[in-house]
Order: sequence, then structure tokens, then C-alpha cells
Amino acid sequence: MLKKFDEYIKSRGVKEESFIPDAPKSAPTSNGKEVAGLKEVIEIEGLGKMKVKLDTGNTTRFNALIVQDYYEDKDKKTVKFDFNGEEKEYDVVKHIRIWHHGKSTERPVIKVNIKFNGKEYKDELIDLKISDLTGTKNYRSRMLLCKDFMTKANIMIDPSKEFKLTDKKELHKKKKEK
Repeated sequence: MLKKFDEYIKSRGVKEESFIPDAPKSAPTSNGKEVAGLKEVIEIEGLGKMKVKLDTGNTTRFNALIVQDYYEDKDKKTVKFDFNGEEKEYDVVKHIRIWHHGKSTERPVIKVNIKFNGKEYKDELIDLKISDLTGTKNYRSRMLLCKDFMTKANIMIDPSKEFKLTDKKELHKKKKEK
């Protein structure tokens, strides 16, 4: 019976590998995109190098920088926040409204220059996401890169790997140089 099934499938032009579960599969195509890990290292002008998570589920269309808290001066249209022990100030470009777990939050959006994988991306919009920073130095990422940035950078994610395009050790080099 199985032999007849095999002959029938072959007569239809179906390759044997496509219906045998244990047959080796060809490597997935990357469609000309570079394959990145789930986490990578970027550098933001004025903030330095940091670990980021590539976040395809980010529907805001903005990259999100995780900060403990921020102070926004509505008159000056600026925002101040602490970043690794230093106070940083940026112009607020606009605001976005985020819905998360049924709650609405308004976030300021700023422009930064990002260096990633040997390329520079100027005037990238990022929103400031207030979150607990516990563990950001060891396992958590300091920023989420959205799918629009990934499209611009021509990358796709291999979720089973971390740091495919960059080296996590780059985070520690700057600290040692000081």
C-alpha cells in the first residue's frame, strides 16, 4: 500500500523530501537580508553602546528606550532622564499613545543617531518607555528595536540565537577603557 502511495506522489511531481518527515530540509532563505540574533548591540550617539532586543511585536512603529523615569518640560519641549548615572536632555519631537494591558500611556518621542552593524541611521525616532531597570546590565535589554528599523537595516531575526551580527563583549570594552 505504501509503495503505491509513493508512486502516486512521485507521479504528481512531488519531491520525496517534501513528504518524508525526517528528510533533511534546505536552509531557509534570507531573501537578501542579514540574519540577526534576538539581541544585538547598538550605539546611540550621546548615550553609548547598549544591548537591544529586536522586537517584531512592537506595533508602535517606534524604537523604545527603557528608562527608570523622565521629566518633561512642556514649555521648553524637552525631556530629561537619567542614563547610566548621567542626566541626558533631548528635544521632544512628538508624543505617542501606547495601549498596554488595557492601560493607555502617553510617551515622548525623541530623535537619535544609531550605529548598528557598521552603518549609521540618522534621526531615528524612539519613545521613552518607563520600566524597572533591574537586570538590564546582565540579561535585559536597554532598548527595543521595532520592525520598521529592522526593515530599514535589512535584517531578519533568528530567535534561537543572540548576538549574531554584533559581539556582546563590545558592551564591556568601553567600561574597561575608562
